[in-house]
Amino acid sequence: MLSKLVIGLVFLVSQTVSASPFPQVLIESFDDAKVVIYVNESDISNAPKWQPSDGAPPLSVKNLIRDIKKWNTSNPEFANSTINEFELKPIVHHEKQNRWYYLVEMKTNKNGSSNTHYLAVLMNGKVLAAVKEPASYK
Repeated sequence: MLSKLVIGLVFLVSQTVSASPFPQVLIESFDDAKVVIYVNESDISNAPKWQPSDGAPPLSVKNLIRDIKKWNTSNPEFANSTINEFELKPIVHHEKQNRWYYLVEMKTNKNGSSNTHYLAVLMNGKVLAAVKEPASYK
C-alpha cells in the first residue's frame, strides 16, 4: 500500500514539474557587477530573432527608452530612474537561434544618494527586472 502511495506521489510531482517550465537563469557581467536575470523560454521564443550582420536590431534605442519609461511608470519605486548605460547581448544558450536582448543599468537619485538597478529588455520590448548578485564573502 505504501509503495503504491509513493509511486502515485512521484508520478504527481513529475507531472507538475514537467507542466510548469522553470525560467532560464542568465548571469551577466556589467562593469564590476554580476547581474542575474530570470526569463521564461516562451518569452525568449516570442522575441524576434536578430543577426547583427542583418542591420539594426528589431528594438531600436528609441523604442528601448519608451519601453523602459513605461515600465518605470508602472513601478513607482523606480519612477525617477534614468538610463545610465546599456549593452546589447546575445542570450546565453540561444546564440544559434539569434536571440538578443539589452542589459540596462539604471540610476535612481533619492535623498542625495544614487542607487543602481538593472533591467533586461527583449527584442519585443518585454522588460524584465534583473538582480545584482551580492558580493561573496570569504
